Amino acid sequence: MDKKMFTIILAVVVTASFFLDWGHGASAFDIVKGAGPWEKYVLILIPLSGVLLLIGALNNGNYPLGRNTLCWLPLLAVLFWIIGMPLIEGFPIGDVFKSIGKGWGIGHWIAVVGSLVLALYNPK
Repeated sequence: MDKKMFTIILAVVVTASFFLDWGHGASAFDIVKGAGPWEKYVLILIPLSGVLLLIGALNNGNYPLGRNTLCWLPLLAVLFWIIGMPLIEGFPIGDVFKSIGKGWGIGHWIAVVGSLVLALYNPK
C-alpha cells in the first residue's frame, strides 16, 4: 500500500471516529457541542487534521501544514484527552492510568488505534 492510499484510509477512519460513540452514549462531536471546560476543544484537532490529510493526499501530496504535523495532531489530542485533561482536573496519576480503557466507546478506541498507526507507521 502506498503512502497516498494509506493516508486517505486513515484520514477517513480518524475523522469518522470523532462522530462515533466515545463512551456513555456521546460522540466526541457531542462532547465538543456540550457545556464544559476549554479542554474539550482540543478534540477538534482530530477531524480537522483528518480532513486536511485527506485534502492533501487527494491534492498529490500538497498538505496544508505538512504531513508529519497533521499525522501527529490526532495522537496528541487523544493523549491530552486521556492523560492531560484528568491531570489538569486534579486526579492522581495512578487513578488516571487505572481508568484508561474503562467506559470507552468504539469511537474512542478507533481514535486511539487510528491516530497511533497514523503517527507511527510511515510507508514509502
